[in-house]
Amino acid sequence: MNYWDELMGDDDHAANYMATYGEGPGTETRNTLELFLNDGESLLDVGCGPGWNMDHFVQQGPELSRYKGVDYATRFVRVDNQRLKDQHLQDYTTMIIDKFELQDCRDLEEEDESWDVVLVQDCIEHTDGYVKPVNEALRVAKKRVITTFWHMSDTGEEKINDDGNDGYGGYYLRPKYEEFLDTLGYIWVHHQIIDKAGKPRDYYIIDKEEPK
Repeated sequence: MNYWDELMGDDDHAANYMATYGEGPGTETRNTLELFLNDGESLLDVGCGPGWNMDHFVQQGPELSRYKGVDYATRFVRVDNQRLKDQHLQDYTTMIIDKFELQDCRDLEEEDESWDVVLVQDCIEHTDGYVKPVNEALRVAKKRVITTFWHMSDTGEEKINDDGNDGYGGYYLRPKYEEFLDTLGYIWVHHQIIDKAGKPRDYYIIDKEEPK
């Protein structure tokens, strides 16, 4: 059992984990994602957690053609699949919702360019670096990759979560991450929102259809 499964404690906690952060469907965080997604596109949601993005897209759009969530925590994957079944969410949308799967963002089990968009949301900070997750997302994506971060800074030192537990505590420097993005050969843009607590949240969109 990994750090996240132990942190959740039980499936009820896992199912309601994001509710304590006010991160449900229709929140600013979810609405911001809509800026970078188009109707008819397919999306792989990496680090999907308790499935709030799935709920948001079903309730508010965009009208994706296909959606699949993958996560590193067994509890999240289990409660997501159970909720999808119990709430009959597939009955409320034309979007094809794949079964949720247990996967690691550093070693995805998807085919090359098998998804229009790959979203890696708030999970890179919990790993031992961004190079593998971003390159894996680029391998799988056909059109673009979206990475998001809760903890970034313009100055100071990076704190990479390399203690082996993939838990809390890691953060990266924006300038250093952007230098890495510049090496990838694609056009990218940075978008930032400030949450209700005054904390910035960073979105990076890497456009595979716009090589440099």
